[in-house]
Amino acid sequence: MTASQHSTSRGVWAVRILGLLLLSYTFIMTFTVPLGPGIEDVRVTTQTVTEEGGVYELEIVGHSTHFSTSAPIVFLRRGEHTLNASAIKALDDTHLKCRVRLPKYIPSRSYDVIVNGKSDGTLSYANGFFAEGLDVKSKARLANDAMAFDQLEEKDLGFHFPFQPNIMESIRNLMLHVPMWFTMFLLMGISFAQSIRTLRLGGDDDRDLRAVAAVKVGLWFGVLGLLTGSLWARFTWGAWWVDDPQLNGAFVTVMVYAGYLVLRGSVQDAKLRSRLSAVYNLFGFCLLVVLLMVLPRFTESLHPGKGGNPAFSSYDLDSALRAAFYPAVLAWMILGTWMYSLALKTERLRAQIADARLTRSSMPLPLLLVTPASTSSLEAVFTASGKMPVVVGVAVIIVMGLGLWWVRAVRELRRLGREESELLNP
Repeated sequence: MTASQHSTSRGVWAVRILGLLLLSYTFIMTFTVPLGPGIEDVRVTTQTVTEEGGVYELEIVGHSTHFSTSAPIVFLRRGEHTLNASAIKALDDTHLKCRVRLPKYIPSRSYDVIVNGKSDGTLSYANGFFAEGLDVKSKARLANDAMAFDQLEEKDLGFHFPFQPNIMESIRNLMLHVPMWFTMFLLMGISFAQSIRTLRLGGDDDRDLRAVAAVKVGLWFGVLGLLTGSLWARFTWGAWWVDDPQLNGAFVTVMVYAGYLVLRGSVQDAKLRSRLSAVYNLFGFCLLVVLLMVLPRFTESLHPGKGGNPAFSSYDLDSALRAAFYPAVLAWMILGTWMYSLALKTERLRAQIADARLTRSSMPLPLLLVTPASTSSLEAVFTASGKMPVVVGVAVIIVMGLGLWWVRAVRELRRLGREESELLNP
């Protein structure tokens, strides 16, 4: 090994070690940073509507809150209208009752519910209260308590992940599920570049091997993205799969690249196979960009960053999440490129053995196809602790999936190494 190669090797291993350190940091941050307090639900327990107006008894359900010790006050707010609730009583740390009085004519039927307390600061729940039975008139006015609301003091809760209703603890999946797609995009980009070089060089065999190795590893991350996304969707949106352009585009993309491997297995001539695969790969990557990056931004979607909502806005990604998310993306990408180097080594060994035998061996598609089962009996388990078990489930799927890939890759490399040694030294 020359001095230049030795220096390159040390640099590669330094990056890989950095990736492992970042992965450790990712898992530590994912499971140890506390979730900030928030409002999980607002329920109308009783309501009385007369000719003079309506009286509503509300029960506010908190998550990681301290209602019993924080002397909370409650506001309803819609635009310029702010109304202070009365008869506020904390049942325990996570349950709070209050009373709201509204006139017969109101400017809006829906209101944001805002709770402020000494321990939890200001918590809000968008459109948490709907005033049923009253008449809506745009010019109607409420008794305005905006001055009292504007004088509320914010409390520094320290470093924590933001609370979002419905998502709750499962917001931690941002560091696990989302980087699967970033890594797949990187690997498919590598494959795209190698396919261009294959065509430029008239069917270069090594560039073709680089392209197929990147696709195989990228597909693995894509399948893990589908599985983890399905689990997350089940306990956030209520179904294993919903009619969402982002989800549908991801599935179609995985199927398109699976077709790339099928195409390779159906063509016997090596030169023709490399050229056809390269052309197919170019169209596949363009479709990937359109389905995952372009179309979802112009259609309604449950994912952030779609339908006019800027991706990872201050609502979607605050400073605490950035401190965990960006290192996580880098860590998974480094791991993906490491896996790509092993896959490339496997492809080269297989090609050398095929040349030595003057035959061609086929390889099965490295897809992990799993049909999620019904979770009716596990509903309570996965929704416990603010849906934290969903985060654990996503982590288990990723760790098991990637662990399976590594075990299989190492065994395949050893087998091919022995086979090559037997052919060269009979």
